[in-house]
Amino acid sequence: MTNIQNPSEKIKNATTALYMLVGAIGLANQATAATVTPHRAFYEMQLGVADQNSNVQAVSGRSAFTLDRDCDGWRSNEEYLIEFGGKEGSRDRILSRFESWESDKGDMYSFDISENSSFEPAKDFGGYAEIKTGGGDAYFSMADEVAVALPADTYFPMRHLNAIIDSAENGKTILAASVFTGAKPDDALLSTNTVIGGWRGEEATIPMGEFDQDGYWPVQIAYFKPAATAAAPEYEIHYSMQPNGVIRRYVIDYGDFTIIAKLLKLESVETPTCP
Repeated sequence: MTNIQNPSEKIKNATTALYMLVGAIGLANQATAATVTPHRAFYEMQLGVADQNSNVQAVSGRSAFTLDRDCDGWRSNEEYLIEFGGKEGSRDRILSRFESWESDKGDMYSFDISENSSFEPAKDFGGYAEIKTGGGDAYFSMADEVAVALPADTYFPMRHLNAIIDSAENGKTILAASVFTGAKPDDALLSTNTVIGGWRGEEATIPMGEFDQDGYWPVQIAYFKPAATAAAPEYEIHYSMQPNGVIRRYVIDYGDFTIIAKLLKLESVETPTCP
């Protein structure tokens, strides 16, 4: 077995953040009648760089993301299959599915996770959370007796990324926030620091069809445990994000190795007619 310290939660959080980033653009632009385009995106995942002492020396996989609307919120569905290779030629696999929903008001959030890997027992659990004026709570199907208290200023992912877009539009390049993403109780609430870069006018490297736009914004999000004192984050995610919500490329940085996800193709998604 490759000792990869189970990066699946971090990968799941990365892909969750990807979906919520896309959805936030739609919320941020609703006032101007320009919304994100619901879509399905397929990515190829591979090793970026790895330190000499990293336990992971090879990565290959595919992921598929679907972002869709319902009449009172955003739904996302993410599936990925990733294989990790170790120093001595060992191999481990992770097959995962993550679904989430967040209300347009940003006060309710639910998620479901199903995961199989070659190094841990199968997982199948979910949860929900709600924020009110004085704070909120999160509950988990795998730990009925556990409720995670959420401070009043906690963001769910969609609302958090909406704040990132608002910051970018107002010329702010730094945003710090506590974010509940949905995971195991110990990993569900994280502190984040976001750096928002300037517009890059570059054409896409693959045919984009109806989703084509002439550039993107670079966005970098660092994730920390709430009580962490170390300067280094648990992990970072770097996105190349178009105004219509399509992510051309993203990189998950674990410190000793990185995973690069490159866009392969896009498909349109039908949306419901709402009153």
